[in-house]
Amino acid sequence: MATFEARRRAITSRAGRSLAVISALFLALAPAAPASGAATFDVAGWRRDFQHLKQEMAQRYANLDWIVSHRGLDLAALDAETGAAIERARTDGQAAAALRRFIDAFEDPHLKLVRGDRSSPPGAAAVAAVPRLPDPPAAVASCQAAGYRSGNPRFRFPFNRLPGWAPVRDGPFATGVAGDLGVLRIAALGEDSYLTACREVVRPGMTARGLRMAVRARLQQSLIEAIDDLRARGARRLLVDVTGNGGGTEWVTEVIALMTDQTLVRPAGRLVDPACDRSAIWRGEPVCPVLAPAGEPLRLTGNGRWVGPLFILVDHETGSASEDFVAWLQQNRVAVVIGARTAGAGCGYVNGGGRIRLQAGALDVMAPNCARFLNDGTNEIEGITPDVEIAMDGANRAAALAAALSAAPARPVPPPTSTPAV
Repeated sequence: MATFEARRRAITSRAGRSLAVISALFLALAPAAPASGAATFDVAGWRRDFQHLKQEMAQRYANLDWIVSHRGLDLAALDAETGAAIERARTDGQAAAALRRFIDAFEDPHLKLVRGDRSSPPGAAAVAAVPRLPDPPAAVASCQAAGYRSGNPRFRFPFNRLPGWAPVRDGPFATGVAGDLGVLRIAALGEDSYLTACREVVRPGMTARGLRMAVRARLQQSLIEAIDDLRARGARRLLVDVTGNGGGTEWVTEVIALMTDQTLVRPAGRLVDPACDRSAIWRGEPVCPVLAPAGEPLRLTGNGRWVGPLFILVDHETGSASEDFVAWLQQNRVAVVIGARTAGAGCGYVNGGGRIRLQAGALDVMAPNCARFLNDGTNEIEGITPDVEIAMDGANRAAALAAALSAAPARPVPPPTSTPAV
């Protein structure tokens, strides 16, 4: 219970820090209304949107059952409170704020309000008189047009305060050494955060997927070079820094494979696949599970680019695909994890995820359609607990890391036996 309460406090603290930003965003997204607020405000439209949102979330939101059963969220009370707030609203901004509070109550980083996609009418589909082949994938115009941007690969943790620290290289993956410790920074696990790498490989006529695969291959080669360089400089232990890494794509599995020569196993993610109408969940009544039954475990075979002692540095902003990276290596006792509990984003959007389209406020809701679980049955949205916890925001965090590295075993010890949470 103490661990769960600590998790709740961490989430609440982060939500408080971002409240002003979120409020400003949704005031900007909401359509402007005249001073009276009554001329254009359509409460019936917002009421329909809320009912539609609940129906869709009941069927398509992967973490809904977990949040009810393990965090104790009272859906009936939340439903009544939000419905009343919408009825009291007199402007689109007030109604949007009511939906924002509704979404915030779930404390799920992947469940969020976004600007509405209105490129086509609801349910629009191309209708052809005769079947035809699909159009060929379009070529990308440029890296920027394809959504690539410059991330910040530099160290944010004060490794320069470690005894004997020497930076080694910049580039997409910063590295450094401190004695026999090599440090590798992976700031993002999404290809689109590496604009320079994209510019190095982009060629005329490339499709978006072809470009993504080329960027991924280039990044993978950069990681291999960085690991080999650290080993050549005397590194016998490796620390992978994924602090602030908010996630990315399935590229993560290729990165994991570099870190071990073992075959790893973990529970497969579970997609939404309810067998019934679940709308009664908002009344607190029993319904069928939102997730498909658990399938066979996943297996991942490492290629052994690094086979020495491995450490991973994490913080409250380590989330999504980077949590997958941490879980694979921690759960299989390949790495010792140091730092603070991770963000608790967990699995996100498979095949585009679940975008729930609303109408009145030109807003949509992104709802994760998959859930990942740790070996003990805990949903990853509760975050991953480090093997060695240190304060990641204190003035002495570099000294705390040095002490943790000195005291850590060469290989992780087996975790204590625990009772599955599901």
